[in-house]
Amino acid sequence: MRKLILALVLVASSSQAADLVRGVRFKISAGDLATGMAQVEDYKREHGADAEYLDAIGWLARGAEMLRRPDLAREYVAELHREIPNEKAELLTPFGAAIEVESKLIAARDGRGAAIRFLDGELARATAPSLRSRISKNINLLSLEGQPAPEVDALASMRGKPVLLFFWAYWCGDCKAQAASLGRVWQKYRSQGLAMIAPTRLYGTVADKPATPAEEKAELEKVWKDVYAGLDGVPTPVSTDVMVRYGASATPTFALIDRKGVVRLYTPTRLSEAELSRRIEEVLADAGSLQSR
Repeated sequence: MRKLILALVLVASSSQAADLVRGVRFKISAGDLATGMAQVEDYKREHGADAEYLDAIGWLARGAEMLRRPDLAREYVAELHREIPNEKAELLTPFGAAIEVESKLIAARDGRGAAIRFLDGELARATAPSLRSRISKNINLLSLEGQPAPEVDALASMRGKPVLLFFWAYWCGDCKAQAASLGRVWQKYRSQGLAMIAPTRLYGTVADKPATPAEEKAELEKVWKDVYAGLDGVPTPVSTDVMVRYGASATPTFALIDRKGVVRLYTPTRLSEAELSRRIEEVLADAGSLQSR
C-alpha cells in the first residue's frame, strides 16, 4: 500500500511539473505575465529550482522581453545564469533561453551588431547541436536575409534557380501539419522554375527510444513517404551541420533563396499557404524579370 501511495505521489508531482511550463506558456500567450510569475513562485516553494522550474523561468524571460519589460527579463536571465553557469545536457532549453533573451536585450539596447557579436561568442563555446542550432537561429534572424545562402551540397546542382529550403524533423507535428499545403505549393510552382530541398538530421531516437542511425533513417524515409507524398522527388539530405548552420532548432524552418543565391526569406516557424505562395511569387517575378533582360 505504501508503494502504491508513493507511486501516486510521484505521478502527481510529475504531472504538476509538466503542467507548469504549459501553464506559463498559456499565460504568456494571453499577455498575462503576472499569473505566470505567481505559478512559478508557487512551484519553487514546493519543488525548488529544478529543471522544470528553470525551463519555466526561461519562458518568463522570453515573455517579459516580448511584453516589453526588459528590466524583468534581465532579472530572469541573471537567475538562469546563476543557476546554469555552463552548458549542461539536461538544461539546454533554459540555458539556450537565457542566451536568446540576452541577445534580444542587447539588440534593443546596443544594436544588431552588438547582439550578433554576443551570439557569435556563445556559438563558439556551445557544443550540443540543439544549442548551436538555437544560437544560429538567432544570428540568422538578425543577419541572414539579404546575404548569400550558406552552402548545402544539393544547392550546387540548383544554381541559377530559386530554391525553397524546408528544414524538418520526422517526429515534428508542426512539420506534418504543413505537409499538405507545402505539397500544393510545390506542385504549383515547380513548373515555374522553383527548386526545393528538405534537409533534416538524426536525433538518436525513434518513438522516444534510443535508435541506431540505420533505424532512424528507416523511420525518416517511412515518414517522408507516408506524410509528404506531395513532395515526392524532393531531396532530403541528412546533415547536422546544415541544420545547425541554418538554425533549424525549431521545425519547420524555411529559407527561400533567389536565383542569385541570396536569402530572401528566413523564418523558423510554420507559414500559411498564402504567405508562402506570396513570397515565392515575389522571387519568381524577380527571376522572370532578370531572365527577360
